[in-house]
Amino acid sequence: MNRSGQSDSEDSVVEIVRERRPTIAPADLLLIALPALLLAGWATGVVSALSLPVALAIGTLPAIGMLGYVLFYDPPNGCV
Repeated sequence: MNRSGQSDSEDSVVEIVRERRPTIAPADLLLIALPALLLAGWATGVVSALSLPVALAIGTLPAIGMLGYVLFYDPPNGCV
C-alpha cells in the first residue's frame, strides 16, 4: 500500500489518463490533408494566372491518389 491507499499493482491516475488520451493516427492526418490539398488548389487558382477549374483539377489529382492509397493500399487498422 502506498500513501494514497492504492496498492502498487494498480495503475496510477496518470497512467490511466495517458492510456485514454486520444492520439492522432496516420489516417487522421490523411483526412486532414485531403481538404488541405483542395484548398491549396483553390488558393492557387485565385492567386495565379491559372483558371480556377484547372487549379482545382491539379489540386484534386494528389487528393484522389491519397484517397486511393488510404482506401485500398493501406487502410486504417480496425476496419471491418
